[in-house]
Amino acid sequence: MKTETIQGCGKFYTLFIDGEEFRVHQAEMTGAEIMALGGIPLEVGLIQILPDGTEKQVQPDDVIEFKHPGRFKRAPRFKRG
Repeated sequence: MKTETIQGCGKFYTLFIDGEEFRVHQAEMTGAEIMALGGIPLEVGLIQILPDGTEKQVQPDDVIEFKHPGRFKRAPRFKRG
């Protein structure tokens, strides 16, 4: 598992984006910042997996506070036919 660490000392927050672990020192980030960290284009979108297992669509300007380890994945792409 790849781990990306943002430089600095002190408390950090762990995010999982598409199964990869990332550590950040900010207590909150926008959806756009999380997508940039995970290498997800804005047009693809982002899904947050909540602690109870439900999923929530994250908009680029949504502010996500890291109370629990954050779990995110790319928004699914549906194909017709």
